[in-house]
Amino acid sequence: MTFLNQGEYTGEIIQSHHIDDSIITNTIYTKRKSNPNWHYHENLHICFVYEGGKAQTKHQTTYSKKDGSVFFYHAEELHRWISPTPTSRSANIEIGRSFLKKYNFTEQDIKKAIDTNVNTKAIILRIQKELLCSTHINHVHLQCLLLELVSCQKQKKYLSTPRWVVLLHELLHEKWNEVVSLEEISKYVGAHPVTVSKNFRKYFHCTLGEYRRKLKVEKTIDLIKNTSLSLSEIAFLCGFTDQSHFTRNFKKHTGFLPRDYRKF
Repeated sequence: MTFLNQGEYTGEIIQSHHIDDSIITNTIYTKRKSNPNWHYHENLHICFVYEGGKAQTKHQTTYSKKDGSVFFYHAEELHRWISPTPTSRSANIEIGRSFLKKYNFTEQDIKKAIDTNVNTKAIILRIQKELLCSTHINHVHLQCLLLELVSCQKQKKYLSTPRWVVLLHELLHEKWNEVVSLEEISKYVGAHPVTVSKNFRKYFHCTLGEYRRKLKVEKTIDLIKNTSLSLSEIAFLCGFTDQSHFTRNFKKHTGFLPRDYRKF
């Protein structure tokens, strides 16, 4: 069993940047540069596996995650990675204790943000775009993106979430690539269309249209990197009106053009 200090990973670090006692890295795992042994990290970290995929073994139970998965590990949480492909790549974000104290976060706050934010993968890609594709890293921009990623749920909390909000969340994720009218939504969740329209931003922190576009982009992130589908096929499959509409939205949310992300 190996203890990894801040900034250490079992793969080869291609690029890294320190910010507020936290480290953002881009890591590649190969048979030559990968250690499948049990290990744990000094700090909590977020890992977005965007190419190659990995099988994760934790608590003596082995299971696989499809390509494009985001994993969260608490500080000193025991785990190991076994790559089923010759090469896999991931974006890692390690959050130090001073960061938690400075911004008044708990590890559970950040886990909830990562698990529930529809824009998680897109924000991580924007961070990677700034880290790897800029001639001069904008520290302030990275700092803002990092806080956007981990603080999306640190907003006004409500004593209880109405049942229609829970049902709407389920509906939007289940029918992410279908056209669903406001009337159909209202009927399904059991709330008046005015109630849904008036209160959507309050619970989802954006408009209904924006939320649906974010969902579509999140789906295309996996398809671009891990399928042989053409970009036009992906645009059609994910419900964009045409490829240019898809390209504009993908770049807006991730910082990448779809063709550049496929090469990334």
